[in-house]
Amino acid sequence: MASTRPKKNKFVRAWIAEHVNDPWVKEANRQGYRSRAAFKLFELAEKDRLFRPGMRVADLGAAPGSWSQVLRKRLGPTASIVAIDLLPIAPIDRVTVVQADFRQSEGLAALENALGGAKLDLVVSDLSPTCPV
Repeated sequence: MASTRPKKNKFVRAWIAEHVNDPWVKEANRQGYRSRAAFKLFELAEKDRLFRPGMRVADLGAAPGSWSQVLRKRLGPTASIVAIDLLPIAPIDRVTVVQADFRQSEGLAALENALGGAKLDLVVSDLSPTCPV
């Protein structure tokens, strides 16, 4: 049986080449966002009028944190934002970062603890399944 390793490496190299030349990736870097996904949230928020200053928001599956960056920028200094993910997330100013699985009772408890018992106004998520390479 032939190995699929060369195909995977070829796919990864092609993805990287496309990614570094992507105009949205370049714009995200220019504006200081951690990923191009930031622009997806800007578009959704504009279309659906999601944001109000001072909201309490949970960002589920938040790594690398670009959606939490957008939330902080758009919701203002009085907003309460909790970012939770299985992966580590570099600190984001005035965002509570929790490394846990919100699908498990311990992760859910950590999220509730970070919110201090307050109810949420909005839950956002840009989760994708983990894909083994």
